Formats: sequence, C-alpha cells, structure tokens
Amino acid sequence: MNRKTRWMSMMTVMAMLMTLMALFAPVKMNVAHAANGNLALTGTATASSAQSSTFAAGKAVDGSLATYWNASSTSMPQWLQIDLGGLYTLSKIDQTFANDDVWKYKIEGSLDNTNWATLVDKSTSASGRTFSDGVNGTFRYVKLTVLSSASGYTASSQELTIIGSDEGYVISDGKTYTASSNLAKYEPGKAGDGNTSTYWAAGNGSLPQWLKVDLGSPSIVTAVEQNFKDFDTFGFKIEGSLDNTSWTMLLDRTTPAAGQAFKQAVSGQYRYVRLTVNSSASGFWAGSTEFKVYGFANLALGKSTSASTTEPGWDTFKAVDGDPNTYWLATDAAMPQSLTVDLGGISSLKRVEQNFFDPDIWKFKIEASTDNVNWTMLADKTGAGINGTFLGQDVSGNYRYVRLTVTFSQNSHWACSGELKVFGTPLERNLAVGTSVTSSSLAPGYEPWIAVDGNPNSYWIASDATMPQWIIVDLGVNSLVTRLEQNFFDADSWKFKIEGSTDKTNWTMLVDKSGTGINGTSSVTNVSGTYRYIKLTVLYSQAAHWACSGELKVFGFGSPVTTKWWESTSGVMRYYAKYYNQTFNYLTSQLDTLKSQGYGAIELVAPYPGAPDVWAGLGATDNYGVDSSLGTMAEMENLISQAHAKGIRIVVMLNPGYARDTAAMFLKAADDYRNNVYSKERYWFHFSPTPSPYERWTWSARANAYYWAYWGDNPATPQWDSNIPSYNFANQEWRDEAKKYLRFWMDKGFDGIVLDAPVVYDGINVSINNSSITDILRNYDISSNAEGAGGQEMITDWHYNLLQDYDITNWGGSGYSTIIPAINNQNPNAIDGILKNNRDAINAVNGITQTPPSWEIAGVSSTKRLLEIATLTTMGTFFYLHNGQHTIDPTTSIIPTWPAADQAMLSKLIKAQNSYKALSPNGARVKLNTNDNNKYYAFKRTNKTGTSKALVILNYQNSSQTITVNLANTDIGTSQTPIDLLNGGGAAAITSSSYTVTLPAYGFTVLGVN
Repeated sequence: MNRKTRWMSMMTVMAMLMTLMALFAPVKMNVAHAANGNLALTGTATASSAQSSTFAAGKAVDGSLATYWNASSTSMPQWLQIDLGGLYTLSKIDQTFANDDVWKYKIEGSLDNTNWATLVDKSTSASGRTFSDGVNGTFRYVKLTVLSSASGYTASSQELTIIGSDEGYVISDGKTYTASSNLAKYEPGKAGDGNTSTYWAAGNGSLPQWLKVDLGSPSIVTAVEQNFKDFDTFGFKIEGSLDNTSWTMLLDRTTPAAGQAFKQAVSGQYRYVRLTVNSSASGFWAGSTEFKVYGFANLALGKSTSASTTEPGWDTFKAVDGDPNTYWLATDAAMPQSLTVDLGGISSLKRVEQNFFDPDIWKFKIEASTDNVNWTMLADKTGAGINGTFLGQDVSGNYRYVRLTVTFSQNSHWACSGELKVFGTPLERNLAVGTSVTSSSLAPGYEPWIAVDGNPNSYWIASDATMPQWIIVDLGVNSLVTRLEQNFFDADSWKFKIEGSTDKTNWTMLVDKSGTGINGTSSVTNVSGTYRYIKLTVLYSQAAHWACSGELKVFGFGSPVTTKWWESTSGVMRYYAKYYNQTFNYLTSQLDTLKSQGYGAIELVAPYPGAPDVWAGLGATDNYGVDSSLGTMAEMENLISQAHAKGIRIVVMLNPGYARDTAAMFLKAADDYRNNVYSKERYWFHFSPTPSPYERWTWSARANAYYWAYWGDNPATPQWDSNIPSYNFANQEWRDEAKKYLRFWMDKGFDGIVLDAPVVYDGINVSINNSSITDILRNYDISSNAEGAGGQEMITDWHYNLLQDYDITNWGGSGYSTIIPAINNQNPNAIDGILKNNRDAINAVNGITQTPPSWEIAGVSSTKRLLEIATLTTMGTFFYLHNGQHTIDPTTSIIPTWPAADQAMLSKLIKAQNSYKALSPNGARVKLNTNDNNKYYAFKRTNKTGTSKALVILNYQNSSQTITVNLANTDIGTSQTPIDLLNGGGAAAITSSSYTVTLPAYGFTVLGVN
C-alpha cells in the first residue's frame, strides 16, 4: 500500500530558505588551486589600509619574515583579509606582528565574504608577537582584525600563515577503532580521539600488533597518517580494504624506517584502514598517538530520507544504510519516482554514486538543493542513460539535500536504489561536540559534557527531579548558529527553552517550548544568529523524569574550541596575599603588568579570614568571608572581573580540609562536644576522648577531648601541637557543608581551584571525594588541582584534572629537581624517560601536570635557571612561577638579583608558551635525536590536535655548542624558515632533515615550524 511522504511544512521551508540563501547564495564553485599547506601564499590579500606599497597587504602572505603589512595609521580597528580562492578545511592559523606587545585581535572565517564566524578570539588581549592556534572548519575567506595595541603600535602582520587543505578532512575521527591488544587506559580509540596526549598501546611487547579503524562505509581516502609516541626505527605497513578481508597496501614501511610521524597521499575507496607494526629497533611496544585517515566520507550514510513512494519492507533508509544487499524500492513501475536524502546540513560535495539493484538500461538524474525547493543538476542521465547498475560522478557545490529521480527502466523494473552515496565535506556541522559544558547539577557518571560527546546512548542527567535545571554549552568563540536539536533520553511530555548569548549575560530566546512543550524525546528548530553560549533549561517533565539531555546539537558554521583553558594556557603567578599584606585592589593594579610579562593566570591563596602564620593562612576562621586585610568581597569580585576583561584566568586556593582552632565554628563544636549537645558544627570535626597512640591528635581543654589534625608542628610526637583541626568527611554534616562551601566560592567566577592535599582529608575516600568535592566542581568545568597528590588514579578515579609533577620538581619542603642536576652534570639524557613516567602518563588520561622551578635549590645562576625554565615551559606543563612557599612581587622585579636581559628572557619564555599553542600544557612531546643526546635535549612539541608544531633545542653544556637534530619523518617540513619564538624574526632555515644550530653555554632556541 502506498504511503504519502510527509514533507516539511511551508513555514519551516521558508525559514530555512531565508537563512540558507543569505549564507550561501554568493558562494562560488571551487576552482583549481593548491591542495595543501600554507594557503595564504596563493591567496589574494586586501587590507583596510597600508602605510605604502612597501607595506602592502600582500607582504603579509609572501612567505618572508623580512617583509610585512603595516596599516597607514595607529587608528583601530584595522583589518587584513585573504581570499583563498576556494573552500578549504583549515587546521591552523599563525599570526606574527611586527612588534612584541599586548595585542587585541580576532581572526574570522567566511564562506561568502558576508557572514563571519570567529576562528581565533584574542579580543581580551594576548601578550607576545607570534601566535599559533589550531582551528577547524571549512572556509574561503579569512580576516584578521586588529583591535588595539597596548603600546600604540600600528596594526601589522609580518606573516599570516593559514594551513589547510581541499583534500578532505580527518574522516577517522570518532569512528570505531579495534586492535590486536591494548593496555588498560590505552584503548584503541585513543588513537582516533583527536588528542595527541592520549594513545593506544598494545597489551604486550610481542610483534606484530595491529590497529584498525572502521570508517563505517566505503569512503574516498586521500591520505593516511601514523604517529608513534617515540622516534625510532619502525617496521610497519598501512593497508586499506572494502570488505575487511582483501587488503591493498597504502603505506609500506616493512623495510624499517627511522622517524615518528609518517604520512602518505593515497587514492581509492576503502572502508577499513589497518596499521600493522612489525618491529621497533629500541623495543618499543606497538602504539599510536594518532592514526588518521583523510578524505571524504559518505555523508548520506544513515541520514534522513524520503521518497515519492515506498514499497513496504523496502524502506528509504535502506538506500543509505551502507549495506549493498538492501535497497529502497518504489511501489510499482510508474515513473518518475524520486528519493531524497537530507545530509543534515550544508556540505561541500565531491562525488555522487548511485547503485541500482537490478542491471538494466536506466535513465535518471541527480540534483542538489540548499532548501529542498530549488534544485541544481549534478548528474543528468535522462538522455542516453546508463547500462548496468552503477554511476559515479565527480561534482562540486554546496548543498544540504540530494535527490535521485528515476525516469525510465527498459525492462520495467521498479525504481530503486541499493546505495545512494554522497561524498563531501560538512560545512554546517554540529559545533557542540567536545566543547565545554556546565550544569546546574549532575548525577555522578552523567556529567554535562556527556550531552555533547556525540554519543546518543549516553546522557547528562541532573542530580534529582527538581526543576528548573540547565546546561550551558560554551562554543569558545562566536559562531553562526543555524539549527538546534535537543534529544531527551526519556520519552515524555517535556517543557523547556533554549537560549543563545555572546557574553553569557544577555540571552536571546531561540527555542521556546515552555508552553505546550513536546511529546517524545526530540526537538529540531531552525534558528539564525551569532552566539557563543547555548543554554538549555528544562522546566517540566510530566512523568517526573529528572532533567536530562542525550545530545544537545548546535548546528552551524565556526571553529569551536574543544580544549579546556588549563590545557592551552600557562604561566601562573601565585599570590600569598595575606602573608604579604597584598590587597585585592593592589592585585588588580598589577594585572596589566602581569599581562605584559606574559602570565596567563594568577592564583589567590586563602582569601578567607584566618591568620597567615600557618601555611600562609590556609586555616580559616570564616569560610564565607574575605580577610579584612585584603579588602572587601566586592573588591575581590572586581579583581576577578578585571582579570577576565584582560584575558587572565584566576584560580583560588581553598581549604575544605581544615580550619583554625580560634574559629567560632570550632569553638562551638568543642563546646557542644563537651556538653554532649547535637549540632552540625560538632560533627564537622573529629573528637575523641582516648586517641590512638602515635596518631595525629591534639588536646583541646575546651572540648575536654582530643581533636584530629593531620597537619601539625611536630609529626614525630604522638600529640601534635596543632591549631588547624581537620574537618571530618566521615560525617554527612561536613559533606553537606563542603558542597555548600565549594558552590559559594565557585559562584564568584573563579576559573580554577587548588585544594591542599585532599587525599589526606579526614575520613576521605574516592566515593566521598567525588560526591562532596569533584562532582560539585565538575558542574563548573574548571581546573581542579589536587595539590600534594599524584598518580593517574587522581585523574581517572578522583576526577581532578591538575597534579603536581613531583618527578620533575618539588617545593614547600626540601628542594628537589630532576633538571638542575642534569644541568650541573651536563647530561639531560634521563629527563625524557622521567617525563614519560609521570607527565605523559597523566596526559594520557586527560590530566595536566603542574610544575614550577626548583627555587629551594640554592646557588643556581640565572643562566642555569633560565635553561631549567626553558625546559619546563616547553615540555608541556602548567608552569608556575613562585619562590618556594611564597611569590615574588612582580613590581619589584621578577628576580631581583638577575640581569635585566635574563629577566626579559624569562618573560619571553612565558609569553611563548601562552602564545604558541604547540607549547601548551597538553599535547605530544617527541624526543628527537641529536649528534649527542648526552649533551643536548631536542624535541618536537604539538598542541592537542597536532596541528601546531614547535621545535625545541636545549644545550646542557657549559660552553657554546653546534647541535644537529634529525628531523626525518617528524612531520616538520625540511624546506622552511622557522619563526624564532623568543627573539622574533626568522631563525636559521631548515633545508634538509639534518638541522644544525649553534647555541651558547646553557642556551636554547624555541622555533615555530610547519
């Protein structure tokens, strides 16, 4: 029986038409152009103004660091725009100004030179000269807009580098990976998660081992890439297959080759791509940080379909299910019949393929549309037709809908399609995947970011049935939003609303289902506008389901940010404000100085009331106020606001672990214990009439009992002389109060928290920690540092995301360092292995290490200290600068006894780590071989996505040295002029895989490379 196809309403069509026509009517077809690399070199540059022809716009894209674009005056804003000549999928943008300064700027991308999405946002200011940022998305136009220069410099660009390709995108991202074996926490999928810090590792050292990705459907493959964790001589091969049985060689290194990163351009269609590792000269276990397949996926796979008629049992989805043995079939032999596929968003098409089920003389046409109303011909076979079952044709253009219309069958076969395939690159994408999400509450194991993980079978759920509940998606930058999809996990009658904002303060209603609501699980709404934040508020569930979201999809155009701020920002100045009598207003006055010196964050230690004598004031007398010596709560909130306005993050060190014995809450607890009176305060603390011997008990005459205090003055004695009693997490009363306490401070707007040794809080365990501490913090998606703790389990089980790297340095007690002895011994060879054991292990489970210089080691010259800091700021860690327990006042000078040139170099190192994302706290670090690894340390650094690269070379000798680094198969181009990230301008040119530099005693160079 025929079924009428249900078409979208005319109102929906018109709304979509207006949005999409505005965005895409001006877009031109792709033209012939270079496929990969620095696209700016072949683009057309224009600018708002230019000082003269010597400083014309084209000087910013001529490949030379000796020339630059300069605006005609110091008036702002000024812009520089590049027309790439066609659509490209972008991966990285580097901007080098003519001067080192604190700059405000943004970089945007556009398909049509009218509607712009932000790719890089430095509008709150960034310190430095050269900036490198990973980006994503497909665009034709790129525009740099310079908003201000702190020193009044003219807008400029020494070089604007735009890295991208028109040979597709990484089609293996998010696909299913399997392997011959794997270690726990190093699963196969880690090789395809887009994160160079995580990786697959085989379960043992035996070889061969294999890793395989299923692309889900035959795809056009243009390149394959394998990244090993280490540089070595590897024997391996990469093969492709359509059926998982017959394999074709794509990259053959069965004759072993030295290197770490291997990439090969290929051609053909494959569904499965397999890496087989046969040998490692150094005995490394098989593994892969990233195993990538580039190309064009079948965008029609699994998408929504409709047809003119459909025979029951031969439904339309069978034409896009990836199974050639199933097919769509019309209800009879009447012609014409049509099948329409909705690709789910505007896409740049590369190729279409139609597979009929029956061999015949077929006449048909394939058309495409942006609005499902106006159609463009892609393949016209209505004349001569084809003889057989298959048509494959290359096409071009940007469309959302593809329609097959069958007009004739010589043998009167009914119209059908075994598979209608549409290959291309998505332009309109779900921008929310992998972005930052916060929530009003969460149930443990159902965190808010699960609503944007791309997995419809997982979901965020609130902590209980109370309403309203909300989640906020932060895309990281302003993006063009065209459609919103909300998918609840439970079928029900739901009432909700979705709003959009650019500043997280002023909200625009985008979807209003607060009245009639919806029945079921899903809601789809076309919208139009530019937003950074998307907020879902769940108001009502008829069946009293808890608020939830399986997937909140935000479709549109942009370059969403998928890194956390602490993964890409560093340079932290720690302030013990109470100890040094530094007020909130004083700290606010120092923000511009800190920004100019390159710092990305400040840490405020213990701002609440409490004497500064023990641990610089960590013991509180009032958990909900600020110490009067620092100022008022309003002044602290102003400090946070002003820091954010300047692009500086602010972290607070709090203490839900212990108080002061002079606190009113402790005195009340002591009185209530002595009088045997119930109060919540009494159960906040741990009292005992008879302490166990040699444990950490302190006598309280007021309580007429002992109280537990982990920290004290004399750990060698049975009873400590402690005046900082511990809170008792074994009792629900304190667990409830701890949640309230953390919410109070996090609601002030802090970007992160440091907790003092939470693993030794009284009564703590993993479950209590999560429910009382980290589950609360995860609602805010902030950095959480378990100071004094170590090990992967603090990330995976306790749910912190920052840990001190005690294997590298220590502070606060006896001095310890791995790096200073290596400098003194002039042999850095052991450092990389130490970093693998802790730094890399923490990164591998999505954590970050925190590391300061080892100031406790006395007698270290500024030259040696700078080499230590150069190692720390480039190796991949959250870098702190503070002197042992206490900070150094930056207005006096950073290091008072250092020469001015050395102080300036310290600032350059901190700036470089913040400005050039290859040096971010996370991402891969690969040791490279030099002419003597016992004397020199060289490595390649990449950001999380692997798109931004830096080359670091460190001389651990006390004399000038000529150092040669092997760059073969490292994905560092052997024909380029690197950017000197510390001194500006170009460094010695790289002309081969053997790169040589000369460095002074204890010298170093940090280079931006492609």
